[in-house]
Amino acid sequence: MNIFSYVKSHGIKGTWDVIYRYKIDQALHKLAVRLTRNKPLQNTIVIESHNDFDSNGGALYDYLLKNHYNDKYKIVWLLKNDNKGQLPKNVSAFYLYKPSLKKQITICTAKYIFTCQDVIGSVKEGQISVYMTHGPVGLKSIKGKCKLPNNLSYELSPSEYLKPLMREEYEIEHSNIKSAILGYPMHDYLYSNEKGDLRKLTTHNYKKVILWMPTFRKGIACGREDSTAVEPLGIPIFETQKDVQELNNFLSKNNSLLIVKIHPMQDMSTIKIKSLSNIKVLDGTSVKKLNIDNYWLMKDTDALISDYSSAAYDYLHLDRPIGFTMDDAKDYKLGFIVDDPQELMGGQVINDKTDFMKFVDDVLNDQDPYKEKRHNVFNKVFKYHDGNSCQRLVDFLDV
Repeated sequence: MNIFSYVKSHGIKGTWDVIYRYKIDQALHKLAVRLTRNKPLQNTIVIESHNDFDSNGGALYDYLLKNHYNDKYKIVWLLKNDNKGQLPKNVSAFYLYKPSLKKQITICTAKYIFTCQDVIGSVKEGQISVYMTHGPVGLKSIKGKCKLPNNLSYELSPSEYLKPLMREEYEIEHSNIKSAILGYPMHDYLYSNEKGDLRKLTTHNYKKVILWMPTFRKGIACGREDSTAVEPLGIPIFETQKDVQELNNFLSKNNSLLIVKIHPMQDMSTIKIKSLSNIKVLDGTSVKKLNIDNYWLMKDTDALISDYSSAAYDYLHLDRPIGFTMDDAKDYKLGFIVDDPQELMGGQVINDKTDFMKFVDDVLNDQDPYKEKRHNVFNKVFKYHDGNSCQRLVDFLDV
């Protein structure tokens, strides 16, 4: 890296941020590898997740605590936010983006490393590293955005059908990384009989609750712009506040709620839609404040509106109606994992407001015209349709 040109393009603050978050830690990692060369692996499990204690990492962690694995293992979190809170017995944490020799020594000597976003491979022989991902299956291609390191032990795949596609997306077709088809830990939540997280948003008893989870189009931190479409409100389909107000009025008349959950990576300066009486807008900040988990929220809803993201495929486990907004498909720069995306869409295609209202009206009237196709896609995409993915994972790895 040419430091002068990098400073010129990223500024002094941006350059220092990269040095502090990554370069210093990389040097400390190399030192830790040398210091621990002759040290045995410890009974330590390292976990990283998408946004701390969430996604597959959070689900696996909950399972480990519930089954008292922290009696045998020390569980170490790699956190991205500055609020550890009170951690249970034999659980500790390091900040992922803060340089620490002790953190690097822990990574080098842990028996197991589970990651969901910032992938960490195995450092020494006998160590097992697993990339669980935070978005198991999605229509959008991620090739070039998530290349897995060659020293990774396993990546989780959902089915034999998708395994070769996922290996191509991760660019590991010719690597020694193994694909393990075991299910995804976070889907276990969707099979639980416990109450979900809707109660954290409202105590009102709605006739229907629909969850809308648009994938991000413009990332605030990573500089990504995945769609060239212009969205005046920062969301698909609706272009004016008047359109949103009309939707709100319709929902109000039918005692129903639409939850619009903005992707945490989305640049919030682009989001202009606001909460109304029957439309609730959630962003990364409000989700953290209310301690809402995607999967516990999904459990309490009657239908989902998605697009190219993994949310639609997570939702298949609930066997409820799904709609796919596709109005910016031609402007979506990443492309799709299959030539014909509708092949893997078990629900209504939504290209405009009329389609959107048709989907909502069907949900309100308990119409489910795409049920059979949804079941076909579900069987194709996922091998396991149960709540036992955590157990299969720990049994498979002999944790």
